[in-house]
Amino acid sequence: MNKIIAELSNSALGDYVDTSLTPPSPFRGSGQIKLIVLGQDPTVQNPKHRENIKVTLLLNQSGRLRTYLEKVCRALDLDLDKNIYATNLLKNFFTVPPDSLRKEKPDFFRKAADCWLPFLKEEIEEFENVPVLPLGEPVLNCLMMGPDWHQIRYYWGFEGPGKYGGTFDFVPMENNILRRILFPFPHLPGLSREIYRLNMKGYL
Repeated sequence: MNKIIAELSNSALGDYVDTSLTPPSPFRGSGQIKLIVLGQDPTVQNPKHRENIKVTLLLNQSGRLRTYLEKVCRALDLDLDKNIYATNLLKNFFTVPPDSLRKEKPDFFRKAADCWLPFLKEEIEEFENVPVLPLGEPVLNCLMMGPDWHQIRYYWGFEGPGKYGGTFDFVPMENNILRRILFPFPHLPGLSREIYRLNMKGYL
């Protein structure tokens, strides 16, 4: 991990890499792992809050994200504290959230992800054939191969503006870099969109 962070620090992305903070640990349930939740990166907007992030997605404490994922787990007959392994695609902290650089550096996330993907593949090897739930489109986009849909809404029945009656779908193993079944999910900011509010129960 330290080697990758050093590589990023010495790259064109180096000005944005925060080497003062230790990457948060993955969250690992105490029982059989049945689902891998894949977040984006640990960098929150407020720099003072970053040093308090010790576990991926803050799943070691109560909060909106944990509540959201607990709801998902209950619908799937899973126990978050037993059956979930959660990690981030980008492990390190940045000086600013990568989402804020989309206009200035549109390829920022992709370049950082290319450095971390080999590490991620090795990290999840022990959970053979366990499907992955990527949170948010930036994560999904970095995992996709070929011309398949890169927007979450198309897996959730989107057929056009205001039309949500399409077929629910997933990303098959042969169409993504991880070679796992992927179930694309919106991150917290996307939950306010009508398609996800209306189709959450159906997709689950």
